[in-house]
Amino acid sequence: MSPRPSTAEAGSADRTVTAPAVAERVVAHPAVPSAAEIVVRLRPVVFATPTATGVHVRGWSSSFTVSGGGGVWKVWQVLARHLAGGLTPQRLAQPAGRPEADRVIRLLLDQLREHDMLVEVPAGWGDLEEPDLPPADLARWLESVAADPAAAWQRLRSTTVTVAGTGPVATSAARTLTGAGLAVDPVGDPTTQDTVVRAGEAAVAARCLPEIGYVTPVDRPDQALTHGAAVAARLSRETGPALADGPVAPALAALIGAAAAHRIVCAVAGLPDPAEEAATLPGGEPAAPGPYYPSVLVARLDPVRATYHPWLPAAQVPLGGPADIDSVGLRLAALSDPELGVLPPAVPGDLPQLPAMLALAGPALGVAATADAARVDATLRYAETVLGLGAPRGDGDARDAGAEDGAGSAARWTETAAIGVDARHASGAALRRLVHAVHSRLDTDPVPEAEWAGEPAARRWWKALTLRFAVPARVVARRLPAGAVHAEIVTAAGPLAWAVEATAADAVAMAALAATGVAQARAAGVEVPVGPASLTGAAPTWRPADQHLAPWTDDSWYWPAGVIDNEERLQAALRAALTADGATLTGRPVVPVTADTGPAVAGHDAGPDADSVGHALAVTGFAAQGFRWTVCATDAAATDAAATGTADSGTADSATASRGA
Repeated sequence: MSPRPSTAEAGSADRTVTAPAVAERVVAHPAVPSAAEIVVRLRPVVFATPTATGVHVRGWSSSFTVSGGGGVWKVWQVLARHLAGGLTPQRLAQPAGRPEADRVIRLLLDQLREHDMLVEVPAGWGDLEEPDLPPADLARWLESVAADPAAAWQRLRSTTVTVAGTGPVATSAARTLTGAGLAVDPVGDPTTQDTVVRAGEAAVAARCLPEIGYVTPVDRPDQALTHGAAVAARLSRETGPALADGPVAPALAALIGAAAAHRIVCAVAGLPDPAEEAATLPGGEPAAPGPYYPSVLVARLDPVRATYHPWLPAAQVPLGGPADIDSVGLRLAALSDPELGVLPPAVPGDLPQLPAMLALAGPALGVAATADAARVDATLRYAETVLGLGAPRGDGDARDAGAEDGAGSAARWTETAAIGVDARHASGAALRRLVHAVHSRLDTDPVPEAEWAGEPAARRWWKALTLRFAVPARVVARRLPAGAVHAEIVTAAGPLAWAVEATAADAVAMAALAATGVAQARAAGVEVPVGPASLTGAAPTWRPADQHLAPWTDDSWYWPAGVIDNEERLQAALRAALTADGATLTGRPVVPVTADTGPAVAGHDAGPDADSVGHALAVTGFAAQGFRWTVCATDAAATDAAATGTADSGTADSATASRGA
C-alpha cells in the first residue's frame, strides 16, 4: 500500500467527461466468467467520495484523489459497480470507447493498483455456495486483507489448530477459529494457567486475570508458554499475584480468546500480525518508524481497551534504528513501556524546565538543553545504575584486582564503561569518563578564559549557574596532549560538574549545563547524589531542518546540535592523549556488576534484573562500551608524582572564572 494519500490529475481533456454513458460503453455488460476464471474486484474496504472536480478514494490504510472534472465521479460510479461484481483481466485491458474516457479509467485503475485496492479472486468468491469457497463473511474479510485471498483460504482450510486449556478464554478462541474456517482440536490442559493456541510450530499463549488479560506474540509452543509466564509476572507488578484467583469477566475472556485466535489465523493465512497492522497510521505510515518489536496484546476493563505493547524478551536480534533524537525516543519508549517495559519511563514530572530541561527515570536525573535529550540522559543513567557502570574502577594492582590480561603487579589500571544510543555515543562517553578519571596524570596545559568566555553557549550556561542560581563556582579548563579540553566546574566544597569536548567553549558549556541542571533539580527538592555531574556532546540532540531555520538564528541557538560533528576527531584525540606516554588503551567487554537501583519505582521492580535490562538494551539498538587504561608501575610512580605537581600548580595556572563573570 502507498504510504500516504496522493493526488492524481486526469488532465484538462477529462473535464469534459460528464456523461455516464461514456463509462457504460467501456465496462457495461461484461461477459459472465466461469467458475474457473479469475476476476479482479474492488476490495470491500474501499470507499469513495465525490469532490468538486473528481473523486477521493480511500481504503484500509491509504487514499488518493483523481481530479479532472465533474464527469470523473460518474465514471467512477460505473467502474466501481462493475469492479464490485468482478471483471476478468481481459475485460479490464480492453480500451474505452473514447480516448478521454479511457484516460480517466486507466488513471483510476492505475491508482487502485498502486494503493493495493484491487484483488484477484476466483469467480463466484463469496457469492456461490461451494465446498471449495469460504463462507460469505470470511470471504469478504480475506478479500479485504489478504494479498491472495484464495491461497490464504487454502492454508486455513487445510490446517488443524489445537486449543490447549480450559475455561472461557479457550472456549472463545475455539469458537473464533471455527468461524474462520479452521478445524479445531480442543485439549483440556489443567496443568497450565495459559490457554495455548497452536497451529504447527506457531503458537500464542493467552491468559485472563480478573481485570487484565494478554496474548503473547506468535512463537514456538515452548517459547509461547515461557513468554506467557514472564508476561504474567511483569504485569503482576501492578495487579498483584492475589488477583489471579478471582473471577474473570466474560467480556474480557471473550476479547482475549478472540485476539489469540486472530493472531493464529493471521499466522496460518500468511497475513501480517495484528500488532504490525496496529502500528500503522491511517495514511500507511508506521506509527513508530523504525524496527518492529514483537508485541503482547494487553487488555483491561473499565473501560474495555486492548493495546499492543513491545515485548523485548521475544526479540532475538538487535533491532536498533537511527541515532537521531526522534528515533531514539521511540526506542526508549520500548524500554520504558508502561505495561511491559524493563525500565521506568523518563518523565519531567513537576520539575521546572527552565533554564535546563530535566527528566527523572526512577531516581536518575537527566539534564539536557532539550526535553527529548533529557529523557535519553535520564534513561541511560538509570540503565547504567542497574548494570553498575556509573563510576570508573581500578587504580590498583592489576593482578590483585583480578585482571585477565596478564599485567600482574607490574601495572596499574583504570577501567570505565558507558551505554550509548549507538557505538559512537557509547565509546565517546566511556573515553570521556576515562580521561576525567586519569586527567591529573596526563600532561595538560591551562586554557585561558578568553578562549571560551565570549562563546554564546558557554556564557549562557555559566551565567545561568552563577547568576540565576547564585552558585559560587569557578572553571578549571585544561588542554589535553592531543588538543581536546577537559573543563571542570568547582566550588569550595568540591567539583560540581565536568566535561571533555573538542573545544574549550563546548567543554565549559557542557559542564556548566550539567551543573545548572543539578542546581535546578536540587532547588526543586530532588535528591541528587553527591558528586560531579557530566554531559557529553556525543549524545543525539535536535536541530530543525535548514528550511525551517528562522533568518535571525544561527548555530548557537540550537547548541549542542553541532557539537557531535567533532566527535570522530575528538575520540581520536582522546585515544592519543591516553596513550601519549606509553600507556595502553584496550576495549573491554561490558559485564553487569552488582548495583543498587535505589528505591522502588511505582509500577516497576525495585531492582530490575540486570540480564533483562542488558538484553532489552541490546535488542533496541543501544550499545555498551568499556575501556581499560594500563600504565607500567614505574611509569605510574612518575605520573603520580607529576600528577601531584600538576594538581598543585593547576589551581594557580589553569584559567579560572569567578562567579558572575
